[in-house]
Amino acid sequence: MTFRRSLVRSCAICGSTNKLEEHHLGGFHHAQFFTITLCEPHHLAVTIAISRAGVDPHYTSDLDERARRARMAAYVFLWFLEEQIRSKHSINRTVTK
Repeated sequence: MTFRRSLVRSCAICGSTNKLEEHHLGGFHHAQFFTITLCEPHHLAVTIAISRAGVDPHYTSDLDERARRARMAAYVFLWFLEEQIRSKHSINRTVTK
């Protein structure tokens, strides 16, 4: 199986190519090189969701704690992505009825 990577960067959630930013999935201080491209509005919304979930974004020298915080931030991102997909799917079903 061959995978092709698009040459055009776009938001991983909505596909927008405007105002793109790299989101650190596990938090900048916890998993610095683990990123995904998001548009500015989705990046802000994900960041707010992670903050509201109580994930501490600050650096700690404790490797186990950094790994825990990175996992928590990634879990919140995955939850957020699921909610966006469900919301879009629900809207599409309503429109096609």
